[in-house]
Amino acid sequence: MADPILVVLFLRGGADGLNLIAPSGDSDYIAARPPRLRVLRDGDDSGHSLNNPAADVDFRFHAQARELSELYDANELAVIHATGLVDGTRSHFDAEDRMERAAKAGASGGWLGRWLDMNDPEGILPALAVGSAAPESIAGAANVAVAEEMEQLILAAGYDVSPLLRQRLRTGFGNHPVLGAPVEKLISLSEALESRLWNKETDELDQYTPDIAYPEDNELARSLMTLAQAIKLDLGLRVATVDFGGWDTHFDQTDDFARQTRDLSSAVMAFWRDLGNLRDRTTLVMMSEFGRRLRANRSGGTDHGHGNAMMVLGGNIRGGQMLGQWPGLKNDALDDGADLAITTDYRHVLAEIMTRHMHANSLDKLFPDFSPDFPGLFA
Repeated sequence: MADPILVVLFLRGGADGLNLIAPSGDSDYIAARPPRLRVLRDGDDSGHSLNNPAADVDFRFHAQARELSELYDANELAVIHATGLVDGTRSHFDAEDRMERAAKAGASGGWLGRWLDMNDPEGILPALAVGSAAPESIAGAANVAVAEEMEQLILAAGYDVSPLLRQRLRTGFGNHPVLGAPVEKLISLSEALESRLWNKETDELDQYTPDIAYPEDNELARSLMTLAQAIKLDLGLRVATVDFGGWDTHFDQTDDFARQTRDLSSAVMAFWRDLGNLRDRTTLVMMSEFGRRLRANRSGGTDHGHGNAMMVLGGNIRGGQMLGQWPGLKNDALDDGADLAITTDYRHVLAEIMTRHMHANSLDKLFPDFSPDFPGLFA
């Protein structure tokens, strides 16, 4: 059986979970926000209804999240609402750091980095951070590639000096006690990619041809297309991270949030279709450092909040359901009288994914000082 793959898609900036997956029929929600900052129940901009909500409320995806709604209706996408950091903070930096470390201060590396370090998966490309830098969640792992496009991982691609460069690197670092192994892995990855992507007839790199058209002018779509290519190259990829920023909507949220949601929804759907049968061994989790406050601010936006929604997409999950406990939005149910309360520590979600999908057997090392209670993502 082929090894499972985990993709972590981080929505940086604090995505407004109450506008992405909204309790549209909740009277407190309606009273707290003007129509332009909530998901509507009727009209041309009405949201997409969710079956099997966590409470007797009319929950809906944002109007621009049509593809996410379709994945949910196809039982491939699950929603866990009212999730997040139980020791929350309204600081982006602190919240991201705590969430990606998933452990108290002093713990080594990030939660994905700890898994990679413990398991040391085989393969030329066990871990890939799509982008210009690796996130803290994968810190501590010894063999992580960072690239916006796969060709960036080929040493001197297309140049006659490429074989000479590899030889010099092997000669210079081959016996080095610290650098020898990582340099050899870098060279091996470069050679493997070159053998798969370099067209000797045209003397140039073959461009990736996806099995489905990706949306244009969509930064996330470009990143996920790179990831789909990496998975299909069959280089032993086990863990991948993708960041999608731009969710810090303090001002004039309506248009920016709609655009962000459209790009997220359409890009994820294209990626998922592009994977084909590889969907069966892939799980994608979407998360953000915190949500936004229930009540709109005076600038047409929302400020840093607490509870949020997570989404998990996979070929073997119990999709088409909203899991977890919905706390409601009445004033006495809100956190600090302002925010959606957290009823599911985000680590419960990650722990179930790592156990049931990635076959982790040392959760105490992945998530120190934490006792997981699985929300029921997998049958």
